[in-house]
This record gives sequence, C-alpha cells and structure tokens, in this order.
Amino acid sequence: MKNIVSISNARKDLPKMIREIQKNPEAVFKITVRNETIAEIRSARTMVQPGEAVQKLVHLRQKLSFPIKGKSKEPISKRVNDYLYSQGNR
Repeated sequence: MKNIVSISNARKDLPKMIREIQKNPEAVFKITVRNETIAEIRSARTMVQPGEAVQKLVHLRQKLSFPIKGKSKEPISKRVNDYLYSQGNR
C-alpha cells in the first residue's frame, strides 16, 4: 500500500502515519515537495523472514539436482528474483 503525502500534511499526520505502519508493515508513505517525491516512510521490519532466502535456494538446488523425467532444467539465471523473492512457495 502506497500513500502520497505532501510534506505539510506529513508534519501534521506523522503520528497517524506511524500507527498505520505499525498496523500494516507493508504501508509506504511517499513524501512530496511540489509534487516531487523526496522521501519515503516505511516499516523498519524486514519483509522477508530470516532464513527464507536460504530455504528457497536449498529447495531450488534440490529441484535442479534431480530433474523430473521428460522436463528440462529451468532457466534459473533469467528468473532468479522470482525464485528468491516470490510470495508463494515453490
């Protein structure tokens, strides 16, 4: 969720924005000056759980080590971000 907020409104609404971020860590507030984005306020919490990338790499390595009969190997180098940062499990 992204919200665009002018700097004057950001000064007034900072406590409200912080409460929103606490409720919804994916919330992002873009701060603008004269319709130009100059800053973002977002949660300091990581969006990816610790160890999640390693688990995905291990799973991917196992998948590539034992190709399924009749299927070719997947082009991992072309889709590395999809494998590491996708929301669903593979």
